[in-house]
Amino acid sequence: MTGIAARAAFAIALASLACGCDFGRHTLSNPGVSQVLRVESGDRFFFTLRDDPAADRKWDFSCNDRDVEVRIAHGSSGDADVEVRVHRGYDGPSTVDFFTRTKNGPPDERGRFTLSLFKRTGDCAFWE
Repeated sequence: MTGIAARAAFAIALASLACGCDFGRHTLSNPGVSQVLRVESGDRFFFTLRDDPAADRKWDFSCNDRDVEVRIAHGSSGDADVEVRVHRGYDGPSTVDFFTRTKNGPPDERGRFTLSLFKRTGDCAFWE
């Protein structure tokens, strides 16, 4: 990227932030509790879960939709940073199940929760 293009991209991003655009970034206010979320293409949800290093349990997930991407980054402090990203063309509905498991073990029912995602239907453009 040339210097002029980089400065232009930075200026656009700065102007967007100044006018209140959040680029579809959301922080889940109550992680660890089953929730139903209305989403749009491009939305991203961020939250942190607590791993149990003493019991060697880590958070894992299962998702039933290819248009939803989930990333879990396990940190050394025992926290698991989670990002749920809704891709362009999302039709929904879909579910993302979160659970803990030991290494190579079956899912543990303690702490299990589900994010149910749906797209608004009705009067909206087909390309959204």
